[in-house]
Amino acid sequence: MAIIGAYTKQPGDTLDYDIDYTQWLPAGDEVITTSATSTPSGLTLVSVSEGVPDIVKVWVSGGTSGVRYKITITTTTKGSRVKEDEFLLTVKEF
Repeated sequence: MAIIGAYTKQPGDTLDYDIDYTQWLPAGDEVITTSATSTPSGLTLVSVSEGVPDIVKVWVSGGTSGVRYKITITTTTKGSRVKEDEFLLTVKEF
């Protein structure tokens, strides 16, 4: 697993976070399925989708101010590669 980023949002925000696999994928392969394997309690995963072939978009809402969440995403490619990534999301009321 790799921590691919750390972000901050307010509790009322619904925001999207992109995971770019361009540098990881070999030529001819592309993302076909993605799922959140871990969404912490108190945070709402609105959706996970594959936009363009090498980018996954994760929409998140809610959360409790002062809490840092770790979100784990598992992605499978057309070439049967499986990649697990994580990002940290701190919720903070400004």
